[in-house]
Amino acid sequence: MLAGLLVALVAGRPADAELTAEEIEIKVAVASWRGEMIDQLAEWVRGNTGSRNLEGLERFATELPKHLAPLGFAVETREGPAVEVPGLGAVRTGPIVIARRPAARPDAPHFLLVGHYDTVFEPSSCFREFEVAANDVERAHGPGVADMKGGLVVLLYALRALAEAGELGRARWTVILNGDEETGSLGSRLHIERAARDATLGFVFEAARPDGAMVRSRRGLGQFHYRVTGVAAHAGSAHAKGRSAVRALADRILRLEELTDYERGITVNVGTIGGGTKRNIVPERAHAWIDIRYDDAEAGEELRRRIEELAAASPVEGTEIEVWGTLHRPPKLETEAVAALLEQHARVVRDFGLEPPEPLHSGGGTDGSLMGAVGLPTLDTMGVIGGGAHTDREYVELPSLVERAAIGAILLRRLARGSEREVE
Repeated sequence: MLAGLLVALVAGRPADAELTAEEIEIKVAVASWRGEMIDQLAEWVRGNTGSRNLEGLERFATELPKHLAPLGFAVETREGPAVEVPGLGAVRTGPIVIARRPAARPDAPHFLLVGHYDTVFEPSSCFREFEVAANDVERAHGPGVADMKGGLVVLLYALRALAEAGELGRARWTVILNGDEETGSLGSRLHIERAARDATLGFVFEAARPDGAMVRSRRGLGQFHYRVTGVAAHAGSAHAKGRSAVRALADRILRLEELTDYERGITVNVGTIGGGTKRNIVPERAHAWIDIRYDDAEAGEELRRRIEELAAASPVEGTEIEVWGTLHRPPKLETEAVAALLEQHARVVRDFGLEPPEPLHSGGGTDGSLMGAVGLPTLDTMGVIGGGAHTDREYVELPSLVERAAIGAILLRRLARGSEREVE
């Protein structure tokens, strides 16, 4: 099945092809839902789903089956498992929504569609409203408008368009929507990998770049934590008896940052630090969270070793450094199959009368990396066009809700129909 489908992808449609009458009907139908799509996005953005806001995540997860069940999907919502996090203990992750729909024929391809509904903005964040830009009614700001509640709108309305066109039966579908992607998908990873091993093609609805560019490959990611223990003492009368955990951590921070090597595609970022209790006490405790990015798996393992070695050789006598960490996202590689998917997507974009930008390599990670690592050809950045992710400047280009949902629906339709031609 996969070999035949890839042949169809590479061959594709003629370069001068245009949208068929049926595809135009899909495009028109999606365009008629523009107001509804914007209203849905606004409602979802105003409901906080920070990765640690379990109540908000559980509330949001109950909304998703309402959109999938009417399309013929059997939906189950699984409780997110608890994950041990340094400084926080066992932390429950958000629910995992898994929806499945069978195909009309046993030899149909199996498409896996993945998205996340958690954001980096917790309830304490001041960035919480959905607002249309005062000087540009085609752009809106808000937490998660692009990353990736806008992507969820695109995913669900693309499926709705296929359902109303009578096309969903041409493929078998699995949809996984998780609530812990922003913290590494540590609770949902096994579900994604298991589904990816059983699928034919994968699609992730993260946002495209501000110019509409797709991502062809991604760096791998790791997260590590240093917990430093020293000896407390009076900063005046007994300073020499103290062993400063902050000083030990400060030395290691400088050494960690020196591991960054832009030419090799390696970055090390000490993102948060803390320590001490009072100005006049030699600090007994200190800690830091470390983010690493790397272009190949070997570099990731090398970084892991260096981080552990630095922890083992504490620079201040009498202090100890405990390290926790994981390489939670492998690099997403551009394979021949991924290149074929990107070209097929580009052809749909051209049939819309647009010129697609050249796909790029990204330092950000997604669940597409997990899917690709187990061998599933995965097309990334199927979501909205936007930018400013993870900041209070996050925005979405509102016309892209319609445009990207229609492009996604037509791409999926062509892929499903192309596989039929190959097996007939």
